[in-house]
Amino acid sequence: MQRFGVAERHSYVTIGGYQLSVGDEVSSRSATRRTVEDVHARYGQQLWGFARRLGLADDEANDVVQEALLRLWRAVGAGRPVEQPAAWAFRTTYRLAMDRHRLRRRWQAYLDRLAPPNPETDVRDELLAVWSEVDHLPTRQRQVIYLRYRADLAFEDIGEVLGINPASARSNAARGIATLRLQLGSEER
Repeated sequence: MQRFGVAERHSYVTIGGYQLSVGDEVSSRSATRRTVEDVHARYGQQLWGFARRLGLADDEANDVVQEALLRLWRAVGAGRPVEQPAAWAFRTTYRLAMDRHRLRRRWQAYLDRLAPPNPETDVRDELLAVWSEVDHLPTRQRQVIYLRYRADLAFEDIGEVLGINPASARSNAARGIATLRLQLGSEER
């Protein structure tokens, strides 16, 4: 059986500028505490502001910064090499904030699937279907319907724009609407 000397049993790590012996638990806890307290004291406000700028509310930003510092505590305490604790905390804050956004999007998608259909969306879809059918009308009917119902022009003004008399504008609008009713009515059945 081989015996190791004290220097051989302890390995040394550098954490946040502090060199400590992994075998020395008291020093390790002390250095871990100093590292996390230093990051909190010097960068805590900036971490919170960073989380806010990433789109989190005040409470969420507090939670994310607290979680980032807790993870730093655990990483340093576990002996993982953390050469730049402040940069590590900022990166962790960023990742936690993005996790929150992803979770929020997933929940919103889930809730949207559970929600009843929005009648306003149905109206919008119907309007898109109508205007899509207008695009298939003969040119003159399409022009009159766009000018009447999109540009909100009177038939007299439509006649002047297209170089036709107002009665022809009314007639083209009536024929176009009748065609739309037939086309859209047959699709519903």
